[in-house]
Amino acid sequence: MGIPKFFRWVSERYPLTSQLITPNSIPTFDNLYLDMNGIIHNCSHPPSSENDVHFRITEEQMILAIFAYIDHLFTKIKPKKTFFMAIDGVAPRAKMNQQRSRRFRTARDAKEKRAEAERRGEILPGDKAFDSNCITPGTPFMARLSAHLKYYVTKRISEDAEWRGVNIILSGHDVPGEGEHKIQEFIRLTKAQPDYNPNTRHCLYGLDADLIMLGLLSHDPHFCLLREEVTFGRKTKKSTGLAHTNFYLLHLSLLREYIDLEFSSLATQIPFEYDLERIIDDFILMGIFVGNDFLPHLPDLHINEGALERIWTIYKQVMPKAGGYLNEHGTISLPRLQLMLDELARFEVENFEEEFADQNWYKGKQQKEIDAMEKARKKGKIVITKDQQKLLNKIRSFVTKHQSKPTSNDRCTFVNTFSARDRRFLQELADSLHLHTTWDEVDDYGQSLVALTFDMEGVSEDGDGDVGEEANAEADQDAEDDGEDADEWSSEDDSEGDLAVQRVFQKYDKAKVVENVVDDFEESYEEKLKEKMTEWKRTYYKEKLEINYDDPRNLHEILFCYVEGLQWILNYYYKGVPSWSWFYKYHFSPKITDLKGIAEYKFDFDYGKPFTPFQQLMGVLPEESKEHVPSAYRDLMTEETSPIIDFYPQDFALDMNGKKQDWEAVVKIPFIDQARLLKAMAPRDARLTSEEKERNKGGVLSTLFFWDEDIETTYPSSLPGFFPDIVVSHCKQQPFHLPTLTDGVDLILGLLDGVHLGASALAGFPSLHTIPHHGTLGFHAVNVFQSDSRNQSMIITLDHQDRDKTGDIANQLVGKKTYHSWPYLQEGLVVAVSDDTYKYEPKQLTGKSPKVVATHHNPFQAISWKKAADHVEHHYSKRFGVIIGNVDIILHVRPLKGLKRLDTGALVKDYEGPEKEITQAYQLAVSHVTFEDERYLEKDAPPMAEEFPNGEKVIFMGSMAYGTAGQVVSTTSTSMDIGLAYFPSETRENAEFSRLVMTRPTSRYHPAPTLTRRLGISALALSRITSTLLVMLDDGSKTNIGLSLKFESKGMKVLGYTRRNDRGWEYSELAAQALEKYRAAFPGPFQNLDNRSGDIVTATELCPTSEDPDKVIKSMRAWLKQEGLVDLEPVSLFAEQLEKETVHLIEQFADTCRAQKTPGDIKRAVVKGIPRQAVLKPAHAAYRLQGQIFQLGDRVIMVVDAAAGGVPLALKGVVVGIGNRDIDVVWDVPFMGGETLNGRCSEYRGSTVPFTSCLNLTRPQFSVGANSAPTPVGQNAPFKPRFGPQPAVQMQNYHPAIAARHQAPTNGNGPIGSARNPARNHHPHNGQIRYGDAAKGVRPAPQQPAKMAHQGKLQSLLMGQARVLAAQQTARISGHGSQHIRPPQHVVKSPVRHTAALPTSPRSQNGVLDVTGLGRGGGRGGRGRGGARGRGSKGRGRAGPSVTAE
Repeated sequence: MGIPKFFRWVSERYPLTSQLITPNSIPTFDNLYLDMNGIIHNCSHPPSSENDVHFRITEEQMILAIFAYIDHLFTKIKPKKTFFMAIDGVAPRAKMNQQRSRRFRTARDAKEKRAEAERRGEILPGDKAFDSNCITPGTPFMARLSAHLKYYVTKRISEDAEWRGVNIILSGHDVPGEGEHKIQEFIRLTKAQPDYNPNTRHCLYGLDADLIMLGLLSHDPHFCLLREEVTFGRKTKKSTGLAHTNFYLLHLSLLREYIDLEFSSLATQIPFEYDLERIIDDFILMGIFVGNDFLPHLPDLHINEGALERIWTIYKQVMPKAGGYLNEHGTISLPRLQLMLDELARFEVENFEEEFADQNWYKGKQQKEIDAMEKARKKGKIVITKDQQKLLNKIRSFVTKHQSKPTSNDRCTFVNTFSARDRRFLQELADSLHLHTTWDEVDDYGQSLVALTFDMEGVSEDGDGDVGEEANAEADQDAEDDGEDADEWSSEDDSEGDLAVQRVFQKYDKAKVVENVVDDFEESYEEKLKEKMTEWKRTYYKEKLEINYDDPRNLHEILFCYVEGLQWILNYYYKGVPSWSWFYKYHFSPKITDLKGIAEYKFDFDYGKPFTPFQQLMGVLPEESKEHVPSAYRDLMTEETSPIIDFYPQDFALDMNGKKQDWEAVVKIPFIDQARLLKAMAPRDARLTSEEKERNKGGVLSTLFFWDEDIETTYPSSLPGFFPDIVVSHCKQQPFHLPTLTDGVDLILGLLDGVHLGASALAGFPSLHTIPHHGTLGFHAVNVFQSDSRNQSMIITLDHQDRDKTGDIANQLVGKKTYHSWPYLQEGLVVAVSDDTYKYEPKQLTGKSPKVVATHHNPFQAISWKKAADHVEHHYSKRFGVIIGNVDIILHVRPLKGLKRLDTGALVKDYEGPEKEITQAYQLAVSHVTFEDERYLEKDAPPMAEEFPNGEKVIFMGSMAYGTAGQVVSTTSTSMDIGLAYFPSETRENAEFSRLVMTRPTSRYHPAPTLTRRLGISALALSRITSTLLVMLDDGSKTNIGLSLKFESKGMKVLGYTRRNDRGWEYSELAAQALEKYRAAFPGPFQNLDNRSGDIVTATELCPTSEDPDKVIKSMRAWLKQEGLVDLEPVSLFAEQLEKETVHLIEQFADTCRAQKTPGDIKRAVVKGIPRQAVLKPAHAAYRLQGQIFQLGDRVIMVVDAAAGGVPLALKGVVVGIGNRDIDVVWDVPFMGGETLNGRCSEYRGSTVPFTSCLNLTRPQFSVGANSAPTPVGQNAPFKPRFGPQPAVQMQNYHPAIAARHQAPTNGNGPIGSARNPARNHHPHNGQIRYGDAAKGVRPAPQQPAKMAHQGKLQSLLMGQARVLAAQQTARISGHGSQHIRPPQHVVKSPVRHTAALPTSPRSQNGVLDVTGLGRGGGRGGRGRGGARGRGSKGRGRAGPSVTAE
């Protein structure tokens, strides 16, 4: 699990780190590491089966799926040195707690889902569903899987050349340690060795987000993580298969540079040296706070709520005063960590305030009252609180009572607990009433008192005097200010003093009264908050951690254990397991505000030893999974009298602990007491069987596999009766010992000397430093995962650079290579440069050399150019968070497709054609790189013996035995001899396969007019309901009620439902029946489909008579889902596939043919003196078989070693499906890695493979004749645009005319082949490629891949289209164009077979055939150079190859 949501957070904060890979964008890797548990889980219970209680899968299917997955990843990455597969072994106790929680949760969820299905009345399958808890070290399943994997690796090394130069390491379930940490240990110890290459290129496959941290701490910049495409939001259960699964590379080289941008501002703020490697170490430590496999996350720190951003911000604030880094190469600096925790504690207080909103409400209300009082005071108004009003009333009573005859003994006292604001009010009121105030009196209880007395100065003994004189004057003034007549209160009986007092009280009576306000509110609030927070934490520790918060010893224990856990994790990451027995003893972490005084902590870990596999099983499995535990221990999990029965609760609580997803909940089950567990198990150890004791062994080493030509043994099947024995095995196995740290060898902490960084990194490892830029954090709403990010991202802004005029740039770049798709930098060829006015491209001027010429845009081109420029700018901004500035100049680039192999054996670069041309902003172009990709460097032809050593497996490309597998017998400097073995009957069989397909009872398809009459609807209604039909509901949402069976604008259809020909769309019977059911279920909406209101109609328009139109539309959508008519996968119009019934007939015929063959039927021959282009080496298939054409029913042979799906070399099959990039093939025999092609063929018989992995035997497009001219390929080759196969889509009753038989050739250009009967008519094969003398090994001058002058490149680029036209014209004249394919009917009637037997010629002597007459002058009666016209072999021509028959 690692760090939940971390992968998405990293990908959105640093958007360029994740790259969707294509075949040409994958770097070269030295080492490939597989964290196997993710693969095992996906293949045993794939995501498509989630929550499906009916899903069942056999163990054989799981094993084959695992093999296929490994095949796929190995084939995709192609490691050069090491392939390391690691399965989780026994884990440290710190991890076992999490494993235990997951397995208990898994068992309970499965039980609840079964019970729910049974309550609904569902009938579940009789066999038990797969229990994923068996994917635990020590179970019988894992033991069997290990045996299968050893068999698989042995088979691959023995049979696949791609595996032979690589060291294969399998670290199984019996090797202690987690899979990813066994990989990390291998990297760590290997890196410490003196001979380690600092630029080793690593690729680590795995699904856990914490692999990012493990990759970073290696401090090797050439490091990528490989994982499947991740989608968030709406999930789908549709499984597209491995062949169509997208994979992403997460480039740690870019992540390192992003981290540098994030923290580089510290370089000028910290008093010590800025070191990116140390920043990365701190980055790893801080990531632990938000989640890991060993400690619970700190409270309220959730990634999706901005926890990491807050942590990084605090880190930047703390570092200038920290005095150093937090993480000292795996050792925590506790005093510096304390600074971080102190700042994080403030965050916890803020969260507490938000949680206790009533306190915030009180605080806000108080401030509001204070502000109102101050505002009124400034305006001369009086505002008093309720407490002040009480004071006023008490003083009023006192004054009124004693006013007539005041004495010095009259007193009004108050206990002085007043706030400053109330004290000020009291003093002001007393002054207004001319009362004397004393503040320093104390009562008998020691309480401070405030005393009010009458001011007797000027008062006569009898009480007469002007007591209220001063008050009278003040009150008069106040009355005037209030606009009132002072005489209003006077009466003849009242004295002036009484009037004055009344006016003072009247003024306060008119004051606005508000709630009480605490004057020292902040101090009071902090005290109340502290009190509330203490109570909050007291509850937290009692309910979640079951300790007394007020007991310092309990609190210290959990605080120490948590910080100790932080150090345990860093030790584990950087140096290996520090203690097998240590674990965090609580389900929750302490509060951040309690993490004080940690600087004094000291840690001492006891290394101990790992559990045995069975001890771990008893420690992590629930009672529901007891079948995976040896029977000797099972009663301990079930019996009431078991001393450890409390370890296996049947019911337990889940605590969300602030999380939102159910899977994130804390499973509250008791921790294992190690002593009690081992004591209970010990007496039962003697009951184990010998097999169980073997399975429970400790101290097992990993296994190293490698190719050894000197050994030749038979390796037994791991599943007899299902997998065959490996009859000839050249694989050697031996225990693998990790490198050691001896003789002064220490771990390398940080970068190694000699590593290439930044713009100097090796090819395929991108860097931001190839273009000047700067970065800033900001909210940019980047869209990485199908939705806009709500978090901050690191925004890259390219620095402005001066540039030349567009014309000058065009003259510099057109015809030269560039590197596009910054920062990933893939090679391409610039073919034109354009701005908003002109396009600059090479033109051929009459009588002059080609030159770059400017062409003015017409209005439509100008609009198109602006759209292209805006798209480039928007795409980089929205997807990658890169501000590239205005796009003023565009480069038109043709990406490098790969290398093309010339007939001479040389390899030259081959660029894509116009249809795959891309536009590149000029400011993103990079013209030079430090290291070019060595895989795409042009190479001269190697010596024949080096390229084709004796024993090399090849495919013969001669017409007479086209596609026959063979082996090299011997070589000369210009030719070779090969041995062939084949069944003569295969040519007839190939024709029969084609006949089966041509005459199949195809599914009935109905033209649109026919179907409209059948359904009783209009053509418009049919078109709309079979397309996407969006309906607007009342709430503004849109619902698609169309079947989505055809996509006119996209040129796509749905296989089995629709197809399109030159007369329009046709619909299958399956589609017709679905439409009939749909119309019957909802007749009303179907009657209103003719509404022409636009692409989007309203529910009311479709259902005008319905009381609730929205409900009807939603019911239609629900019906489509119920019938499985939602999300049908569209394919190109050119894609085709055969029906299940026809595929079954093909399988039956293949089985019949195979049963009839015997070893005695095999014919063997040696073909001598053939040039290199007459054979196909498996490694050359990708170069030579591009543009190959397929049709349904074509017979093919697998011609590559490492094919996707693990199809064995030279296995034959039949094409049953054609896609845009690949073909579906049903093979003659089952094989490991085979599939059912979505149920269309038998198990293990089908696979989807790339076009270039197979050779089409039915249509010998690449057959080679003895004296044909070399095929012009590479940069100088005429371009023939193809997006994949484009079969002619014929009408149902259309039958092509049978091609006329070709006359025998008269020019003597006979094909290379085995001997043939000259008395029989020969019909040359369509599409054969002829070559001349240069094909004998002499490389013609025009084909030299030597450097070409810039002007010459322009001419080559310019003349490409002219050569296309010339080649097409030549093909039409000669009748041998590559597009002229002989229909299958002709194959059936042809007297010549593609792989005919090699009969002994009358001229043969001692089994050696003299075929010198098969050259330019003889053979089949052709006219050779200087030879006579006529039949027979009397013409004299150039000597051809000879064939030896056995």
